[in-house]
Amino acid sequence: MSNMSDLQCASCTSPLERMRYFPRQLLTADDLHAEQAYFREKMRRHNRHLHGWGVACGCSVDPVRDAKGLLVRISPGYAVSPFGDEIQIPDAVDVDLQRGALDQPCTVLMPCPPTGATVPNPGARAIAYIAVRYAECHARPVRVLPAGCGCDETACEYSRVRETFEVKVLWALPESHRRAAQDDAKWCAMLRTMATEHPRESLLLPVPPCPECPDDPWVVLATVTLPANSDDAGDATRGMRISYEDRRVLLSTQRLQTAMQCLPR
Repeated sequence: MSNMSDLQCASCTSPLERMRYFPRQLLTADDLHAEQAYFREKMRRHNRHLHGWGVACGCSVDPVRDAKGLLVRISPGYAVSPFGDEIQIPDAVDVDLQRGALDQPCTVLMPCPPTGATVPNPGARAIAYIAVRYAECHARPVRVLPAGCGCDETACEYSRVRETFEVKVLWALPESHRRAAQDDAKWCAMLRTMATEHPRESLLLPVPPCPECPDDPWVVLATVTLPANSDDAGDATRGMRISYEDRRVLLSTQRLQTAMQCLPR
């Protein structure tokens, strides 16, 4: 399986172009790639501008008790990345805060090879961010037909691109989360001002600015405050505190409709 996790998404770029087909047209692999890229970028743009980004469901993070080391477990869930890519976590993932995720579909341990603890300032109460991003890798190798009348059938190519995810332990909150929180605060302040100064026009929401072009792909799932002493011979997770204060939540339309019906009028 070939690793493609470092692929960058082409958001906030030039206008989209789609294929135009005509009779007797010669189609190549590049043309078919362009066809896929058009619809994928349309979906990214739709997600970013109409839905936003963040955790839509699941993806809870809990400590793994009686484990060797600082181990947490991410539950299955679904999120949308800052670039607009879908991130599906189908099964639970265990993450060692010193070595990274233990089993990922298309990536390796962080760092590679493991070089020991990555916790800064051992003995201090460090803060870690469990984050996930969209990733891709090649899969399903097949034989390539020989060119012309050649007899060489040993060439091999991957026939699929597997869409998956990568989990990483970050030691600083991504800047995209800071800017998004600041933008949310400005938007809330604007709405409160309108409701106070113009109560009759409070239902006429102003047109918000377009979201900034993202510069990192990570979606923070949880903030973990590590215990000051992680060398306890007993439960290493004792004293660990997990919160969702830095997580961005992306509510589905159904959840928003239910909230409007259930909240007191």
